[in-house]
Amino acid sequence: MISSIARLSLEQLRCFNPFDFLTHAYQQQVLDSLQYLTYAPGTPLLQRGQRSLALYYLLSGTVARGEGSARILIHGGTPEAIQALNQEQPHLFNVTAESEVRLFSIERGLLDRLLSWSQGGASYQVQSLAESEEQEEDGDWLGKLLATPLFGRLAPSHLQTLLARFEYLTVRAGDSVVRYGEPGEHFYVLKRGRAQVSLPGAEAGAVLEVGDFFGEEALVSGAVRSANVTMLEDGELARLAREPFVELVRPSLIPQISSRQLEQLTGFGGRAYLLLDVRLPLEYRQGHHPGSLNLPVSRLRGQADSLARDTVYVVTDEGGIRSELAVHLLNQLGFEAYLLDEQPGQPPVAA
Repeated sequence: MISSIARLSLEQLRCFNPFDFLTHAYQQQVLDSLQYLTYAPGTPLLQRGQRSLALYYLLSGTVARGEGSARILIHGGTPEAIQALNQEQPHLFNVTAESEVRLFSIERGLLDRLLSWSQGGASYQVQSLAESEEQEEDGDWLGKLLATPLFGRLAPSHLQTLLARFEYLTVRAGDSVVRYGEPGEHFYVLKRGRAQVSLPGAEAGAVLEVGDFFGEEALVSGAVRSANVTMLEDGELARLAREPFVELVRPSLIPQISSRQLEQLTGFGGRAYLLLDVRLPLEYRQGHHPGSLNLPVSRLRGQADSLARDTVYVVTDEGGIRSELAVHLLNQLGFEAYLLDEQPGQPPVAA
């Protein structure tokens, strides 16, 4: 049952993993979203083999995890209690209250999205569609769009439908196209004019020219906008709403590969591949796919130069939205990357 437990402070929240990896703004959002609960001694809290939509953390009291010789006690306020009681899905252990216990919970999907944004959205990327500086501003922007990796993998059957779903907007100098922190609802291509990228409290960033596009990362990751984009002069935008983007474009941004397809691709003298786990090191140590290398999504851009170009990169799916974002970023950087489409029911291995 929900209890009248005093709310955590930001400092207290940061003592639990992985909340210290969130930005300050998202730590505050988590703090406002927490549910506080209290249970009597002997209450079953988690059942082995089941799944839950929330993560549960022990604030005070003692719980028993596991059965028989594998049974251990976890006490609130100890180092063992900084981890969620049910990090794994499905649950690997039964968990029971040994004394009166106080917990807090956070919705898994929300935390996954905020981790994805905190790690993957810090640097605002601008992808140019222009092929040369000599091209005219009113050149074939659509042809250049379809020639980019972003749309190059689009199924031909989707192309006509996609073109019919673009909207065209006339904009004026000073118009705000996207705002920092707002939900991402559209993907944009600049057809005419120039626009300015900026971050709150920071100097002005990149200037977008005709043929530049922006907004796809928020639609891929589900994160909010990572920057402001404001028109510097009168112009025109091509805009694609979230629904057709997710339906028609997103699958080509996050190609998937099964274990069998991976064996066919790399077997018999084929190409080498590297299995990547893009979660935080702490999450990786708690359990990961055999043979995977831990490279958090926040470090992908910074370490891109050290990655071999002739290797196929396969991202495990444990990271949820972060895994999908990593596949998109790797392909955007010119690598060949896939999301591992693994069959459910195969548990990770402990480090």
